[in-house]
Amino acid sequence: MARASFCLSVALTHLFLAIVVPSNAQNEEMDQPELLYDVRANFTLRCELHNDNSLAYVWTKNDTNVVDIWDLKDRYKLVHVGAEFIMPRSVEDDFGNYTCGLSGTETVQRWAVRGRAFTKLPANTNVVEGQKLKLQCKVVGKPYPRVVWTFSNASEGENANDVRAALGERVILRRSAQGVEYGELLLDAELRSVAGLYSCVAPVGAAGAANVATTTLRVKDMYAAL
Repeated sequence: MARASFCLSVALTHLFLAIVVPSNAQNEEMDQPELLYDVRANFTLRCELHNDNSLAYVWTKNDTNVVDIWDLKDRYKLVHVGAEFIMPRSVEDDFGNYTCGLSGTETVQRWAVRGRAFTKLPANTNVVEGQKLKLQCKVVGKPYPRVVWTFSNASEGENANDVRAALGERVILRRSAQGVEYGELLLDAELRSVAGLYSCVAPVGAAGAANVATTTLRVKDMYAAL
């Protein structure tokens, strides 16, 4: 079972990259100074600019000095004479573009700070044959990525395919109420053949493995449900 889960994760990672991220886009992202953090965990930025004249360090988020950002008030620490920015307990909205610089100079060090995306689905989903199915893929970690849905009718999910390639145009994917692109899946469960494993896949950085949440859909006979 563990080996099958590992194989499923690897397969979905390759499927996600093939569908969502063109090779040139992957290379462009890898060139960016990106830092991924887990929501509710800490993250640290270390300014490595040469400071032989003991100038004051200046930190910004999205081009605004961090001392002027209300949401950051009393939440971060500056240590090592201001050269190190520590966020002890992060939240989703801490993502953004951070810089450090030296007072009176133009050179800056940059980071694209992004929340590591984790997807969530219930372990099991039940629907009566003929009813409409709606699955919501919840994501933790901003900015929310566009997710990919896969479907497999095998118990271990080895043959997972893009859900629309597997089930056709009856599948509708749309932005969820949370704001996740393709975060909501709609399907007419008119046939028991749509039962199987549905996975919601999100990236973890340009070169990272995909994060996968899977629900097992069971379609009950409409007469047995009476």
